[in-house]
Amino acid sequence: APHSATQIHSPGSHRNMADSKASLATVLLIGSGGREHTMAWKLSQSPKVGKVLVAPGNGGTLGGKLEKIKLDVNDHKAVLDACKKHGVSLVAVGPEAPLAVGIADFLTKGGVGVFGPQKNAAEIEASKAFSKDFMARHKIPTAEYKNFTDYKEAQAYLKAIKHKVVIKASGLAAGKGVVLPETTEEALENLESIMVNKEFGDAGAEVVIEELLGGPEASCLAFTDGTTVIIMPAAQDHKRIFEGDKGPNTGGMGAYSPAPVLTPELREFVLKNVLQKAVDGLRKEGRRFVGVLYAGMMIDPKKGPQTLEFNCRFGDPETQVLLPLLDTDLYEVMKACVDGTLDKLDVKFKNKHAATIVAASGGYPKKYVKGKVITGTEDVKNAVVFHAGTKVEDGNLKTNGGRVLAVTGLGNSLREALGNAYSGIDKISFEGMQYRRDIAHRALPPQRQLRVAVLGSTRGTDLQAIIDKIHEPGSKDPSKIDVCCVVSNRSKAGILERAKKYSIPAHFVSCKDEEGKTVSREQYDERVEEALKPYKPDLILLIGYMRIVSGAFCKRWERRLLNVHPSLLPKYAGGMDGDVHEAVIKAGDKETGCTVHMVEEKVDAGEIIIQKSCSVDSKDTPETLKAKVQALEGEALIESIDKFRRYMLGVEPMRGGC
Repeated sequence: APHSATQIHSPGSHRNMADSKASLATVLLIGSGGREHTMAWKLSQSPKVGKVLVAPGNGGTLGGKLEKIKLDVNDHKAVLDACKKHGVSLVAVGPEAPLAVGIADFLTKGGVGVFGPQKNAAEIEASKAFSKDFMARHKIPTAEYKNFTDYKEAQAYLKAIKHKVVIKASGLAAGKGVVLPETTEEALENLESIMVNKEFGDAGAEVVIEELLGGPEASCLAFTDGTTVIIMPAAQDHKRIFEGDKGPNTGGMGAYSPAPVLTPELREFVLKNVLQKAVDGLRKEGRRFVGVLYAGMMIDPKKGPQTLEFNCRFGDPETQVLLPLLDTDLYEVMKACVDGTLDKLDVKFKNKHAATIVAASGGYPKKYVKGKVITGTEDVKNAVVFHAGTKVEDGNLKTNGGRVLAVTGLGNSLREALGNAYSGIDKISFEGMQYRRDIAHRALPPQRQLRVAVLGSTRGTDLQAIIDKIHEPGSKDPSKIDVCCVVSNRSKAGILERAKKYSIPAHFVSCKDEEGKTVSREQYDERVEEALKPYKPDLILLIGYMRIVSGAFCKRWERRLLNVHPSLLPKYAGGMDGDVHEAVIKAGDKETGCTVHMVEEKVDAGEIIIQKSCSVDSKDTPETLKAKVQALEGEALIESIDKFRRYMLGVEPMRGGC
């Protein structure tokens, strides 16, 4: 059949197919980070693009339409020669450094279109002093400031003022040239580090000292051809390494979009009074800006939107949420910017939410080790993995930087997008891997307590472990977990007395009717439902509960009903406490433990959430083994509750893709 299909094509047909293939564009993308992989990924989706060459690229920028090439991007002639050799019709520049030294100017003169501003327009990022003066000239809202090249003058200025300040190295400092001192003494120390001790090298030869503003920040990016400006959805990133926005600054540990802090009214204000004014001002000064203009904004509660800085390119990790939302062919957008026809293109974005989580090397943003093997990227579903500090070596994907990769999820809501992103990153692993679990916390509604109900028949030792965790000194859990009630089928069960001791509502639900006859399993569970109803639990735990729950109860509380079993399921499923430990010893098992699992109608067959294990010693008895396992059960339940709470918030999956 393949041979006969080939034979029906006339010579002209073959020529048309070849011409069609030849007419597809070859794009050269300069850069090696997560931003560049995202750009390459989006460009490769264009039906008008045949090949995306990436220099130098990373471990993700190969395969399909993507091809890494060796090229010294600092040698502009070599870049131009490569463009001619490979038939490149468009160059997209990711990072700011090549733009600041004029790569766009050189390539444009050589006849190659460049998505990225010329050198004098890139100065809006390359020189913070120029940028602040430019904003003042064109009445773009920004904080009060002064520029200094003389250390003594800057020192005197800091001693004279009373308000808090931000000190910025004027030149490019790889995103690290900004400090926020708390006191005048600290500001003077920072100034000396930058201007005298050259902490940021030549970038600190000139500094900008500006008034410290307050309020939430937003990243406002726009496509422009030097005249027309198309604003993208607002994004918000997370610079600090640790949760709760603690620890040192990084290049960015995650982002989400759209950011609700930028209301439609504020978005329109930023478009007209910041982005459009900047593009018009640059053009009037003979600095035509082509590419992406990025305005870092602060929404000051008193002064309104204030411009913190301009960047002359896509942000990272903002690109990883913005380009997945772009519904228009990125190649067409870039081409229209280069050709000056952006006003003719209808640029659209998906009516969805996006969130990206950055996985970083252990030790980052300080000292870290490269070369750790990365696993699990192929297992990610319903999310996209964008590589940054990665490389392929000896057939293995390995870490090759501080920020290693980012996982982006989309959804109809922010919670859904976060769930998809965290579900994806949960599949990936490498030694020392760290990532924040609170991305988008500023956009999510305040967290309420998780209401947990307990069904039990015995002493409630595992309940005590939960209570101890809630009430331990310094614990944050009181604001997160509320054991709202305890219900037992035994009137004298120790778990009821334990609950009363801590003022937890405790209820005995009898399994007998008025005539003393035992009610059916379904009828009993209906009584339990009535006892639970006033407390509106989010989650039910079965702790030493000596009853099998009905199918109707399982269905009603599907994926919200957890049991702890004293074995490593599926081993010894259906077994009771003492019997299980005796069976483990009799079988000669070297390891045992406990399992927290979701409850289904079939006994001990539900999805496993967490397992904890311990060794079985030759001297163990059923009683000593029970004590070992019971100590693990409390830990496992606490971890399962926290995992469920994160799942309810939409920021982490339960195991198995809940």
